[in-house]
Amino acid sequence: MEGSLHAPAQRRAAGRPVWVHASSVGEVNAVAPLVARLLARSPARPVVVSTMTETGQRRACELFGAAAGAFFFPLDLCWTQDAALQRLEPSLVVLVETELWPNLLWRCQRRNIPVLLVNARLSQRSLPQYRRFAFLFTPLLDTIRAIACQSEADAARYRSLGVRPGIVRVLGNMKYDAIKGPVTDAEKRSLRRAFGIPADALVMTAGSTREGEEAPLLNAWAMSMQDAKCKMQDAKLIIAPRHPDRFAEVEALLRGRGVRYVKRSEQRATAAAPVSEVLLLDTLGELVDAYAAADLAFVGGSLVPVGGHNPLEPAALGLPVAFGPHMFNAEESAESLLAAGGAEQVGDAAGLARVVSDWLADPGKRSAAGQRARRVVDERRGATDRTMDLIAGILA
Repeated sequence: MEGSLHAPAQRRAAGRPVWVHASSVGEVNAVAPLVARLLARSPARPVVVSTMTETGQRRACELFGAAAGAFFFPLDLCWTQDAALQRLEPSLVVLVETELWPNLLWRCQRRNIPVLLVNARLSQRSLPQYRRFAFLFTPLLDTIRAIACQSEADAARYRSLGVRPGIVRVLGNMKYDAIKGPVTDAEKRSLRRAFGIPADALVMTAGSTREGEEAPLLNAWAMSMQDAKCKMQDAKLIIAPRHPDRFAEVEALLRGRGVRYVKRSEQRATAAAPVSEVLLLDTLGELVDAYAAADLAFVGGSLVPVGGHNPLEPAALGLPVAFGPHMFNAEESAESLLAAGGAEQVGDAAGLARVVSDWLADPGKRSAAGQRARRVVDERRGATDRTMDLIAGILA
């Protein structure tokens, strides 16, 4: 019954659940430690998790299984949210990052159901729109019991909208708690064998690439491979498109350019074919392993104005991270990594080529940047504990 409201509803007899809404894969991953803590703290109180994408739904089912009922978020209409709240009867609704749904919030207020916005962020890019419609957003935000922000900058932006005093606080970014730390040398060698990559090769993983990024990425890689500093290097590129419906499109691009590539889906079906140039990661759930097998990383959604994806996953593994100019959806993480010297921000393919060439050619520079990136993550863990304390105070 996953994907429907019926399965969670059947768990209601055990107690009124906590409803956690995490839009897609990134939000599901970020909130996973919190869901685990909620389940452990009070086994008699169910937890249900809603998502808005199929990939998010699959990830929720992988992470939580039967422990937390997973379903798709209802359309934000008065009657659909009323039906969902009547069926679930939640004791608390936890929204993740930017998931502000007016009808859900108004319906929760009418039913006296407390709502938290956790891991909250509000980018400088989005702030003017919120201010323009403050007459709508401010009353909406005032229905929320607490807004737990990722950073002081996010908190200041929420406060500037005129929300009532005291509901905005800074608890940190839970994504730092949710991500995997460095792998051992033996684990890295094992991952490389599975991916058909030699143990001594230099590897860059380009994660969560979006439409319009693979072409400049391949241009940058080709420029790096022609750089005199890198010509003698045995280097491999792993490309992991963000959305499965683009796998065929990216494969066509590789074929059209005459790039020698291997598809991960075909490796998994038989023995892992050796990668000569590029591995196309046309599978789900292997991006973290692809980062762990790499020496450096590029984070997608950033060369095009999508807003950037999570740079913390490769950073936590001790990789230096490159990304483009558009990181407004991961602003706090990107700024922290840049300030520490664990990341480089580039404007275009030529800029990316320069950074990649420098890192490939200089092991010391590459290692130092990776260590700084990892330190950023390690020093910022703990937001899940602080968020759990906030929730415990409301549920007490």
